[in-house]
Amino acid sequence: MLSEKQVDAVEQTAAELNRRRTQQPAASQPPSQQEDDNPDRVWAKENLRWRDGFALLDIANAMRVLDRHEDYKGRFRYNDDVDKVLDKGSIMLDWRVLEVCADIQERFLPDISETAVRAALTVNGNRNCLKK
Repeated sequence: MLSEKQVDAVEQTAAELNRRRTQQPAASQPPSQQEDDNPDRVWAKENLRWRDGFALLDIANAMRVLDRHEDYKGRFRYNDDVDKVLDKGSIMLDWRVLEVCADIQERFLPDISETAVRAALTVNGNRNCLKK
């Protein structure tokens, strides 16, 4: 599990990234009408949390992707014995976590930190273990 200190660090990083993003053009703005043909952008517009035209770069938005998107929903579990997240029953090695992070960055949240995605994977895996 993440310590309170680690969660605070993730939240501070997300807040700093949100501040930086408001100072520069961002690719994560809600899609315009001509971009509505991209299903990932449409999904992001309908499911993620936005503020001032930007997707929030926090654990909650990463959780929304993992909890709600059909490519991720129910896929991850947390195993207390090995202290790792499992992806479809297999232990997620570091490269696999980075692959999921890159996919989320490419498709939904371009500027989200790896730390936020790791935290979301852990929480999502724990929640999925509690579901029947």
